[in-house]
Amino acid sequence: MMKRIFLVLMVFGIGLLSCYAQNTPVKVIFDSDMALDSEDMNALCLLHAFADKGEAEIIATVASGYETNRASAATIDAINTFYGRPDIPVGATKINYIFQRHPIPVAPSPWTPAIRDNYPHDTPNDDKCRSAKSIYREILSKQPDHSVVIVTTGWLVNLQDLLESIPDRFSELNGKELVSLKVKELSSMGGAFPGGDGREGWEYNFAYAGVGRATKYVMDNWPDNVPITISGFEIGEKIISGEIFIEELPESPLRTGLEHAWDALSKGRPSWDETSVIYGVRGLSFEGEEYWKKQSEGHVYVNDTTGCTKWLPSPDKNQSYLVQSLNPDSLASLMENLVIESVKNALKNKNEE
Repeated sequence: MMKRIFLVLMVFGIGLLSCYAQNTPVKVIFDSDMALDSEDMNALCLLHAFADKGEAEIIATVASGYETNRASAATIDAINTFYGRPDIPVGATKINYIFQRHPIPVAPSPWTPAIRDNYPHDTPNDDKCRSAKSIYREILSKQPDHSVVIVTTGWLVNLQDLLESIPDRFSELNGKELVSLKVKELSSMGGAFPGGDGREGWEYNFAYAGVGRATKYVMDNWPDNVPITISGFEIGEKIISGEIFIEELPESPLRTGLEHAWDALSKGRPSWDETSVIYGVRGLSFEGEEYWKKQSEGHVYVNDTTGCTKWLPSPDKNQSYLVQSLNPDSLASLMENLVIESVKNALKNKNEE
C-alpha cells in the first residue's frame, strides 16, 4: 500500500514539475544589429508578444550593429518602452571595438532615426550607450544556472566580446565560464545550410564585411555544454510576412519603421530574424504543432575570411541547424497575428494609463 502511495505521489510530483516547466517564461537576452533590414524590429516586437503571453521574460536587449545614425540601441529602447517595458537594460557594441576588430563599412539606416526621434526612450546614441559586454556580464551573473536563452539576430561581435571578457565586479568568472554556467542555449539567425564555400554559404549576419571572424570565434570557442541552434538563410527566406500590416497594423514604432524601410510595409519581407525568436521561446514545436526539425549530427564550419558557412558531418559539437517542417505561410500568419495583437494590446494599455 505504501509503495502504491509513493508511486502516485512521485507521478503527481513529476506532473507538477512538468507543468511548472511549461508555464515558466523563458529568460531571453535579445542581441540584434537593429540597423538595416526591417525584420530586426519585427523580431523584437514578436519577442514582446511572447512576453505579453507569459512565454518569455526579456532580461536584456543589446545592439550588435553599427550605422552612421548610431540609433540602434535607442530604437530598441523605444520599442521596449512602447510595450510597457522601459526598464529592460539596453547596451550597444562600442564603435572602437568594431573598428579595431572588424573594419565594417558604415551605412545609414533608413528607419531607426524615425523610431528614435518619434517615440519615448531614455537611451543615448550607440557611442554613448553602455557596452553590450557589460550588460551581458551583469545580467548573466544574476540569473539561475543554465536558465538563459540568448537570441541573436545580427553580428556575433558582442558574443565574441563576452567570451573574451575577464573577471570583473559582476562576476569572478571569465566570459566563457559565465556562458557555460548561466546560458541554456544560443538561438542564432545566420549562415546558410548545408552551405558551402561560395555564395551558397554566404549570409549577412555571419559574413558581412569581415564579421566572419567573430562568427568563427564564437562557433569555435562556445562552451561545449551549451547547445547552439542556428536558423539559416534558407529558413526565413521562404517565410514572407508583413503583407497584411499595411491594413492591420496600428500606429506604432513598428509601423513607423516599416514606412521608412523600403517596401516592407506594402510588400512584406522574408522573416529571417523572427525564426530565431520563435525557436528561442517555443523550440521545435508548440502545443502539438511542429515548426521545425533539427540537423544535429556534425557541426558548422566558418571560413573566417569570407564568413561563409558549411555543415560538416563530423565531429558532433552540440550544434544544430533548423530544417523546415511547418508550411512557411502558416509560420508567416503566426508571426503576423502575434505581432498585430501585441501592438493593439500595447496601445490599449497606454490608453488605460
